[in-house]
Amino acid sequence: MRRILMLAAVTRTNRHAVMAIVNDTVMALGGWIAGHNLYGNMVAVFHFELAPGKLAALAERLDAEAIRLDDASRAAIAGPDQTAEEIPCALNVTFIHDEPDVKREVPAVPG
Repeated sequence: MRRILMLAAVTRTNRHAVMAIVNDTVMALGGWIAGHNLYGNMVAVFHFELAPGKLAALAERLDAEAIRLDDASRAAIAGPDQTAEEIPCALNVTFIHDEPDVKREVPAVPG
C-alpha cells in the first residue's frame, strides 16, 4: 500500500481561483487530480498523484500564486523516495478571509 504525502497550505487567494490554480499546476507538472473535497469556504483538500521529482516545482509554483506550504510540508517534499513513479498526495488548503461561512440548507427528509 502506498503512503499518501500529506501537505498543508494557507492562502488569501480567492477559493475559486485556487481550485483552478492547483488543478492547472498539477496537470502542467504531469500529474493528475484524483478528486477534491470542499469544507464550506474554509478549506479545500485536493487529492492528486505527482512524480516525486516534480514536488519542488509544485511548491515553487504554488508559492508564486500566494499559496504557502507550511514548514512540515516543505520538509516532507524533500523526503520522498525519488525512485517512485508517482506519489499520492493530499493538499489541504486553508483560506484566510473575512467572508461569512457558507451555509447550505439541507431539505427535511419526509417521514
